[in-house]
Amino acid sequence: MSERNAVAFDDLRDLRAALDAAPEASSLHQIGLREVVHGEGAVRELPHALQRRGVADGSSLTVLSDATPKHYGDHDVMDAVLDVLTDYEVELVVIAHEHVIADEATVAGAVEEVRRRTPSALVSVGSGTITDIAKVVAAELSITHIVVQTAASVNGYADDQSVLLIEGAKRTTPSRWPDALIIDTLVLCGAPLAMTRSGLGDQLSMFSAAADWYLSSAVGFDPSYSPAIVTMMRAGVDSLLSASAELGRGETNPISALADCLTRGGVAMGAAGRTAPSSGLEHTISHLLEMRADANGERSASHGSQVGVASVVAALAWRRVNERLAEGGVTLLKDNVATRERVLVAFADLDDTGATARECWRLYERKASWVRDHLSDLQRLVDDWSIHASEIGRLLQPVDVVVTSLRDARAPVRFDQLDPPPTDTEVVWALSNCHLLRDRFGVIDLADLVGAWTSDDVVAVLGELRGLAR
Repeated sequence: MSERNAVAFDDLRDLRAALDAAPEASSLHQIGLREVVHGEGAVRELPHALQRRGVADGSSLTVLSDATPKHYGDHDVMDAVLDVLTDYEVELVVIAHEHVIADEATVAGAVEEVRRRTPSALVSVGSGTITDIAKVVAAELSITHIVVQTAASVNGYADDQSVLLIEGAKRTTPSRWPDALIIDTLVLCGAPLAMTRSGLGDQLSMFSAAADWYLSSAVGFDPSYSPAIVTMMRAGVDSLLSASAELGRGETNPISALADCLTRGGVAMGAAGRTAPSSGLEHTISHLLEMRADANGERSASHGSQVGVASVVAALAWRRVNERLAEGGVTLLKDNVATRERVLVAFADLDDTGATARECWRLYERKASWVRDHLSDLQRLVDDWSIHASEIGRLLQPVDVVVTSLRDARAPVRFDQLDPPPTDTEVVWALSNCHLLRDRFGVIDLADLVGAWTSDDVVAVLGELRGLAR
């Protein structure tokens, strides 16, 4: 995925070969995305992509989008899409909410709207959220799905999972691989710069998330960690980060490079069968801030911009844990494993019924039970920390690298730079409770167990964040 300013076709053969050759190949999932069409003018190749997927001229299509205008040079992206689909029977379904969220009602409504049109294929045109909804629709109806990506904003365009709001809690749910992904440089460059900067934030999650994934495997909670997946995701990232300033100015080549990296990250998550390669502490912080905004009927900052800021927090948290464990003589505080009451209290005010809190406890309970049953394994990891510290160090980026990349791109580095910014109280709440959201073991679970994530630690990390961002 390296050509620029010309339409190129990638059947992902090289990525498939690399994963097939990995020692852990038998535990990886097959890549279901059949092709990526990218470069300036890629939208014009949409009919050919449909034909390659067996959707002949004259077939019925449903195009799923939202109401947000999207620029394609001097034109609208939707007009460009419809203009190239004149040989098909096309019906348009628009999710017209001002702020689209992938909750149960919205997803169910989209499924029914498309179902009653009985199309041969689905084309989604829009944000990561629209794509997540469309992947569920395509899975429910077992129809061909082609994604037209409208911004280099997240990595979720290219995998087989959707982030949905279930009982008010953010949940990654198996859905379906897109059959093809259309990435038109002209479309990406027409997106607001804030969305491109958001994509950089989402990309930066790969460092702390990979470290969390390794940690989870090292303690035995999730043995799926794959060096081959991590290697796949890292291709091209160093060059991308060195061009952060150009990316922040909206220059074409860095935006294309970002889209390539995000696509590779999405494919990696699908091949891993989980979002863990790119979703760790930083994502749980963003998810909680989004859940709080959704509960209050408010708009949150873009997902990637929150993830970018939270990636700095994650780097700081990892540094704090490393320093604490390097001192030695650490004993696990088993009473720090959260109880049901603590989890329910943490999320009690997100809805009147308590459904969100119960949903959070449903998944956290599995992790809590496992931790209580494996305290000796965890203590052994802590005692042998030097064995793991070097590998984790290779996965992480230094705090100043993450901060410099965001700052050079003119992306938010502090929570108060987000648009809109969460309150200080909301930020402290999200950092304090992020590990209670789901059943993945990460750095904050370990920090909590060794007494390195108290309220004083949270305040101290936020103080470091403010100092770094000046």
